[in-house]
Amino acid sequence: MPSIQISTGISVYYEWHGEHDGIPVVFIRGTGADSSRWMPQVNEYKNIYRTLIFDNRGVGKSDSPNGPYSVKMMADDTVALLDALEIATCHLSGLSLGAAIGAQIAIDSPERLATLQLHGGWAKTHGYAKMYLGMLGRWLEEGGLDLYYDAALLYLFPPDFITNNYEQIMSVLENMKKNSSPIEGMRGQLDANMTHDISDDLDKISAPTLITVGENDMCLPPSYSRELADGIKNSELVIFPGGSHLFGIQDPTTFNKVTLEWLSRAYE
Repeated sequence: MPSIQISTGISVYYEWHGEHDGIPVVFIRGTGADSSRWMPQVNEYKNIYRTLIFDNRGVGKSDSPNGPYSVKMMADDTVALLDALEIATCHLSGLSLGAAIGAQIAIDSPERLATLQLHGGWAKTHGYAKMYLGMLGRWLEEGGLDLYYDAALLYLFPPDFITNNYEQIMSVLENMKKNSSPIEGMRGQLDANMTHDISDDLDKISAPTLITVGENDMCLPPSYSRELADGIKNSELVIFPGGSHLFGIQDPTTFNKVTLEWLSRAYE
């Protein structure tokens, strides 16, 4: 699969899946995660929509320049990729940092979005989120990438799910480490998390918006998604019972059903 040089000065790795006409779905992943983590969704979405996944600045096969990064910078990267691939309008779906990026695009470039999905997102880094994201940075600096991934994984899934799906979780962990960000890229993405704040601009988001969060999300608990829903006028909030931050991996069948049904209603 190809990489492309974009106008913000970096090379971005991307993949197309599905052969369909109409508006494509663009997925944006979260901190330290390469685009392959979207495959549980892509394998279903590609039967209906042409889908685009890509590695953000700082991860996978895309460039990882020294930071600091910002959500605004990474949103500009995404719009530049849309320009380079001649995508005028898309359905955008972002998880975690990807949700922050998606919301920033909805504020700055509303004409580029037909619909918006924000999964496990947040409007402003404050309170619990500030403590959690700051802790990620300390794990990275004090223990390197191995400790970072080992520790972060415990927040990504519920304890019972880890116990009952141990081999699958260990496979996810090994995949994380195998396709990990360069440490410079991880630092940059963590900087973007820590400085994120669109709390005063949520009313500028006009695209139909689906907001989802796991009931047991220990990274960005449901209160943060409620803040998004309260501020985005044309939004719907779904809380997945028993769900984690990575509910799309925990229960892809339910996640895909809910999000695809919403998309078919929101853009008919």
